[in-house]
Amino acid sequence: MRSLSVAATLTLTAIAAVATAADFPRFEAQEIDPNIGAVCYALTVADVDGDGRPDVVAASEDAVVWYQNPSWTRRDIIRGETRRDNVCIQPHDVDGDGRIDFVLGAGWKPSDTNQPGTLQWLGRDEAGAWRVHPIECDEPTVHRLRLGDVKGTGKAQLIVAPLQGRGTRGPNWGEGAGVNVRVHDIPDDPTQPRWPSEVADSTLHTIHNLQVVPSGDEGRKKIVLAAWEGVFALERGADGAWARTRIGAGDQESAPMKGASEINVGRMADGSRYIATIEPWHGNQAVVYSPPKDGGGLWARDVIAAPMAWGHAVWCVDLDGDGDDDLVVGQRDPNAAGSPGPKGPGVFAFEARPGADGPEFVRHDVDDGGMACEDALAADLDGDGRPDIVAGGRATHNVRVYWNREP
Repeated sequence: MRSLSVAATLTLTAIAAVATAADFPRFEAQEIDPNIGAVCYALTVADVDGDGRPDVVAASEDAVVWYQNPSWTRRDIIRGETRRDNVCIQPHDVDGDGRIDFVLGAGWKPSDTNQPGTLQWLGRDEAGAWRVHPIECDEPTVHRLRLGDVKGTGKAQLIVAPLQGRGTRGPNWGEGAGVNVRVHDIPDDPTQPRWPSEVADSTLHTIHNLQVVPSGDEGRKKIVLAAWEGVFALERGADGAWARTRIGAGDQESAPMKGASEINVGRMADGSRYIATIEPWHGNQAVVYSPPKDGGGLWARDVIAAPMAWGHAVWCVDLDGDGDDDLVVGQRDPNAAGSPGPKGPGVFAFEARPGADGPEFVRHDVDDGGMACEDALAADLDGDGRPDIVAGGRATHNVRVYWNREP
């Protein structure tokens, strides 16, 4: 493990930022919605109207809305039609009609680890009206979902991760039943609510986020996730059996929270990969894991930024066009008075550069203070070949686009 004191890390970052600021993009903020509701829980990007341009889609506590590119006019997909709160959303053409649909997790009550949340998908009828189609769900605290072909069938499956195992209680969320990571097949008739499913893993606790990424098996993907016990990969073999591999330790020294929270996978220009997390769960550290040089054991853990009060989003994307994926991190709360570094909350970009022991990162402030970031992602919204950043706020209630401009 590489380690520096927090103060030393921030000081070196600040010095490096001066040297590289001229080469890194600047970002222009545009607020496309000053008040989406109480919370912008989740964001995604999809071509809702079929005009070839990516639109921004957001889930609030009681609605799913889309912002039409390029005017960013807000339109409701649904409002008041699901059990509060809506908490996660992903785009996919569920019914195969060529139009984008959305899978939505709702009924979000993180303290209730006994009663199930809800799953549903949102599709359009022949007249274009949005309809809510329930998917049977018996899992409490449904929190995150993804789509990807983790079974190697040639079709995407729906992967659902609750936050907590059934009946678990704090402050030690690592005790009791584990979280059922459930993989659902999309049936030929997705309007029938029973989607066949299997459990990929049920041993881990407090799974805050997950991603679906390529695996070594061509045509089959794997799941990487952040949990109380650390960072893991789940992979399904050709025989249908699931294997779990621990990749990173997470923060096991903090209390009462432990482990890892947000997660995303970045790729460097040389083909190597890194994993970015927030640690511990709902923690104050931005962390990057690099593969071990000897090819075995846990990945090397590097804290690249702290304090970062309640980090709550990570996204890996090549912002400056050099072939190395940079890291976007969202922060939900302000840092304590007198803390080194930015005041927060906000959105921060970490420029990735190759290093002797794995990638090294330089922080750039995208928005320091105007975005209590609950979720963030990157996509090229204006077709100029430069990924832009989209973020949604909790305490700030807003949705902003940060346009990627020339330095």
